[in-house]
Amino acid sequence: METILLVDDNPTNLQVLFQTLQGEGHTLLIAENGEDALSVAVRARPSLILLDVMMPVIDGFETCRRLKANPETSEASVIFLSALNDTQSKVKGLEVGAVDFVSKPFQAEEVIARVRTHLRIHTLQRDLKNQKSELERELQVAQQLLQEARERVDGPLLGESIAVCGLRMAVEKYARTDQPLLLVGPPGAGREAIARAIHHQSERERMAFIHVRCAMHQTRTELQLFPAPGDEDKSRPVAKFDLAEKGTVFLEGVEDLPSEEQARLLQILKGASKDEASSVRIIASIRHNGDPSGVSGLNPELQQLLGQNQLSIPGLAERREDIPVLVEFFLKQHSRRMGRPIDSISEESLGRLKAYGWPGNIRELSNLLERAVVGAEGPMLEIDKSLMDGGLRLGSYQLVEKLSSGGMGEVWIARHQMLARPAAVKLIRSEMLVEAGDRDTLTKRFQREAEATARLTSPNTVQLFDFGISESGDFFLVMELLKGLDLDSMVLRFGPIAPERAVYFLRQACRSLGEAHAARLIHRDIKPANIFASRLGQEYDFLKVLDFGVVKPMAEDLDSQLTASGKITGTPAYMAPEMVLDGQVDSRSDLYALGCVAYWLLCGVLVFEGENPVQTLMHHVQTPPEPPSKVSELDFPAALDEVVMACLQKKPEDRPQSADELWRRLGEIHFDRPWTPERAEKWWRTHLPEMVERSS
Repeated sequence: METILLVDDNPTNLQVLFQTLQGEGHTLLIAENGEDALSVAVRARPSLILLDVMMPVIDGFETCRRLKANPETSEASVIFLSALNDTQSKVKGLEVGAVDFVSKPFQAEEVIARVRTHLRIHTLQRDLKNQKSELERELQVAQQLLQEARERVDGPLLGESIAVCGLRMAVEKYARTDQPLLLVGPPGAGREAIARAIHHQSERERMAFIHVRCAMHQTRTELQLFPAPGDEDKSRPVAKFDLAEKGTVFLEGVEDLPSEEQARLLQILKGASKDEASSVRIIASIRHNGDPSGVSGLNPELQQLLGQNQLSIPGLAERREDIPVLVEFFLKQHSRRMGRPIDSISEESLGRLKAYGWPGNIRELSNLLERAVVGAEGPMLEIDKSLMDGGLRLGSYQLVEKLSSGGMGEVWIARHQMLARPAAVKLIRSEMLVEAGDRDTLTKRFQREAEATARLTSPNTVQLFDFGISESGDFFLVMELLKGLDLDSMVLRFGPIAPERAVYFLRQACRSLGEAHAARLIHRDIKPANIFASRLGQEYDFLKVLDFGVVKPMAEDLDSQLTASGKITGTPAYMAPEMVLDGQVDSRSDLYALGCVAYWLLCGVLVFEGENPVQTLMHHVQTPPEPPSKVSELDFPAALDEVVMACLQKKPEDRPQSADELWRRLGEIHFDRPWTPERAEKWWRTHLPEMVERSS
């Protein structure tokens, strides 16, 4: 529906026009002279104006000129209404900005036809303008991402050592060829950066560079690497190799690709070795430092082909003379990002950096400088010896390595000064709190997360060791360091989980939630990413529920503003209908979310997935879910189907009424081959051997 302004000093003409267009479904406004028309147009912003030419004081031509001169009304399409049919009048009307003429006396069919035509044109022009704005915004985003990518490229190639000069020459050499290339070198030396540098210096520079972390790549359609032969399903996401057409694909950890995809890659490489035209340049890397023939899990023929062109990346210890220029680069990068006015580093600190062994190479240098910038108090950076020994100190803990970051938090591996026990530190920087605005509210929320987690003693809830505020105003929580991966990553990486194993996980989650609910605490953000499968001592598949940051008392005696009243708190794909409708939650809201988690584990897809978060939320409120048995490719008992669907009921009273009830119902499901500790250990040794070896 559009807004149309009718302008004529003759009331009869206005009445005729109004009656003619009344049935078209648009909003009709009227004005009896040019001055009124200008005023109404500014307020109402009509899409179309039907404007009489012969009017007192300000005629139609002058009114149109003023409309077009005003940025607030210039986009309205103007059709002149006139008994003047001479060419001179029509030319004058077009010159002042009109798009058409309608002759008096009016013919209803003609008026309707011209109005429809010009509204359609106006709508297309508006859509085109919006698309242009969106494309301009996407271009700005792409340029920013490209700039950030170039910054990542620049760092490892800085310096004048013999090693890095040779590396730059090798980059130039391999940029001139399209042959497949294998990158080898120690972890953290900058393999992704070198792959990007080769791409940016090649003739493919303006085309896509697609980075594929093979360890996370699985067969889910949205992560599809190669196009499926003969697949004409337009709704299926474009395969990575199609996205990289005429560009470059960088396969990080190529040995982690599934065997069938290694075979497909081998076909492509064989074609390239026979000088057949290939639309994609392939650069791969392996975790191994040297010869790919020593890498387990890599197809033997693929090993041979990849080994024909190798670029060895030197570790930082091989290019110590480059450390000052690398320090300057990363120091500017981190201080600018954090808003810290640091412009130099002390000579004593630089000396410590030069003398250090750098087992983690350039990545370790960047991480260390980032930690130092966090705790810096002046314009000159001082790197304490404790940072070289283990990281920035927070209470009795020192940060060692950043595991992840997102939103307002970062997670680091930390080490206690006196104890050997490692820990995980959740860090919320003070500058992030300032940017977020309401520091007091966020401080209370942080304290509430610590207090809520500390009250929970279930072995299936992540354990809190300590919390506090650093000297620089950063919040931190110290928790047990878990070895494993969350259930979101597990399904993304390995596909849907065996039903008996899924039930094993879900029952443990019920134990954690049961204790929280008994303490009248609701988690409110249960999702696979907040449920962690770990190895605890010699016990495998030990489950931990994480992130009680939005936990809330059932009675809600606490200040209601602590969870940002009026804002959606939680993850749309896992939110119960009552949370969407009125924000009212109880323990059954967590059980709905756990039902969504069960669906993800069994099916590898979300219960509901809209084009945007709001659409997803409305599906939770209105759309009946498809039973998991009809979506999953796995076979499982009907009783499991029934339990999951019970959790996904729209009304809380139709769901299991407690975590203990859900725990019992899940335990009553019979499997011909139950999940056992022996099966769990075998799975970990097969799929995550590095986790088992590291922990043994």
